[in-house]
Order: sequence, then structure tokens, then C-alpha cells
Amino acid sequence: MSASEVPAAEAVRGQKARHLAGELRRGIAELRWPGGKLPTEQQLAREQGVSLNTVRRAVDLLVQDGLVYRRQGSGMYIASSDTGPLVGVAVPSMTYYFPRIIVGIERELARHGAQMLLRSTEWDSVEERQAVDGLVSAGAAGLILAADGPSMAGLEDLDVPVVLVERGLEDPTTLHEFVGSNHAAGARAAVQHLRSLGHTRIGYLERVSPHTAPQVRAGLGDIPVLVESRERWTTADAERFLAELLRKKATAVICFADREATLLLNAALANGISVPGELSVISYDDEVADLSDVPLTAVSPAKFDVGRLAVETLRARLADPASPRRQISLIPDLVVRDSTGPVSRP
Repeated sequence: MSASEVPAAEAVRGQKARHLAGELRRGIAELRWPGGKLPTEQQLAREQGVSLNTVRRAVDLLVQDGLVYRRQGSGMYIASSDTGPLVGVAVPSMTYYFPRIIVGIERELARHGAQMLLRSTEWDSVEERQAVDGLVSAGAAGLILAADGPSMAGLEDLDVPVVLVERGLEDPTTLHEFVGSNHAAGARAAVQHLRSLGHTRIGYLERVSPHTAPQVRAGLGDIPVLVESRERWTTADAERFLAELLRKKATAVICFADREATLLLNAALANGISVPGELSVISYDDEVADLSDVPLTAVSPAKFDVGRLAVETLRARLADPASPRRQISLIPDLVVRDSTGPVSRP
């Protein structure tokens, strides 16, 4: 196996483990194992159709997050089975971006003896509306939601308080309480990093997204010498964009999100373009940026804290319904890795 194949295989294994960890989190939140004991690793491997190694990696992630612990010779147990107020949570994905937010929510709820009822809506507006109605019918005392468009209509009329996560910043007139990442500030941090390295000609590519992408673009202003947006990028698209970048004499590029940055990075390496020697690359989201052949410098939203602070905001609302509404904006970190460096001088 070549050196370039090793990180790719590792990335696939990591994605499978994260996906299984998300499934297990959902099962814990939905009280699938009311006795507090998880199935054996062998049972989980058979049920999920994955290897034992993937199961162990997934459980390791839950152990790191404090959700599960291993008891020598006995098995795997859920760390907290406390009962308390029920909080409904609905997010569009259990496999990308939102898992760390879910962990932040769950840990903060567990700290206060509350329970979480979790629903994944798979980016479907009908599922979102059904999830909201179902969580209220199930007796949730409050809701934490990542909701869109049609699902937002009527939230004010619910009989329970609602806190949005990673929603709200795109609408400066919203009256909803929210906790979200200031993606415009995250983009500005990426630009400042590149400028500190001497880069003045910077490109930008993005995947279409109704929430994050417009904020990132706002943070870039008129800086990019080349901008392109697509609903889904292919290898061929990345190749064409790279050629145009080079024609424009760009020395750096900011990409939303990790997958798109990896496509561009691979296109550059396949064409003999040195990264970061000839082209510096910054990714946005920092979900799998560290798994690329050249680990990617990335803007990293504080997802765990978004979840934790959403619980704090909801608890404050439940404790004092007449208190002023809160809207909390967190500035993402910039994690510097190997894909950015000083601009090369002719």
C-alpha cells in the first residue's frame, strides 16, 4: 500500500466509526437500552454490519465523551441513566457536523439530571415539522432545534420554549433565541492567517448551503480573486477550478467545506502542485480536515460549546420565562495544520 493510500483508508475507517458512534448516541438518547447496558461488541458488529475494530473505535469515541464506560469482564455501560425533565432535540444529521453539538447538549443535560429525546430529520422539512410535533406530544419541556424554512413557521406559537442551534445569525431580525457560530468571523480569521503568510491573491470555493456558506462569503467580502459555488463538487469540477486558480495567479484558497477542500487538495497534488509550497488551502468545518493526505488548516466552530450553551439558554428560559431573550454568537477557532505556509516568492 502506498503512503497516499494509508490516510484514505484511515479516513474511511474513521467515518464508519463516527457514523456508528452517532447511531449509538441516538440509541442512548432514545432509551433503547433501558437497563443501562449496551450489547456486546460482537452483537453490535453483527447488527450494524461492521468490523469489531469499527465497533471498538466507535465505543472509544463515546467513552471519550463520557457517555459510556467499560467494566472489565462485564461489558459496556451507559454512564448516566438519570431521569429528569425531558428536552426534545432535532437536528438534520447524525453523521456530520452535529454529533459534537449533540454531545454538548447531552452532557449538559445529564449534569442537571435532565433527559434528551433526539430526532434526526435528514434535511427534510416535512420530517422537521413532524419531529417538532412529535417531541412536543412526547412531553418535552423545551426544544433545541436546528430547523429550516417551513419548519420555523409557527415555532412562536408552541407551548414550550425553543432554542435554535446554528440557526439565527443569518437573519439579523430574528426574535428566536439561538446559539450559533459566527461563520463570517471564522472566515475573517482564515483570511487574516493567509495574509500574515504573505498571500494577497486568494480564491474561494463552496458547496451551496442556506446557512453557513452565505455567512462565510460575507466574512470574505471582496477579497477572493475567484469565487465558485456548486451544489455538489466532483473531481472534474475541482480540476477546472484549480486550473482557473492558477490562471488567476492565486496562491491560496479557502474552501467550504472539508470534502470540497479535500477534492481541491487532491487535484493539486495530482497535478504536481505543492501544498502548501505553491498553494495554501484552508478548509471550513474541521470535521475530517485532519485526515487529508496533507492535514488541512481549518476553521473549527466550537460545536460542543454550541450544544452546551443551548442547554444553558433553555434552562434560563424555563427558570424565568419573562427574562430577556438571549442570542449567543461564538467565534470559531482556526486550527493551523500542514496545508498553509508562506507565499512562495519568484
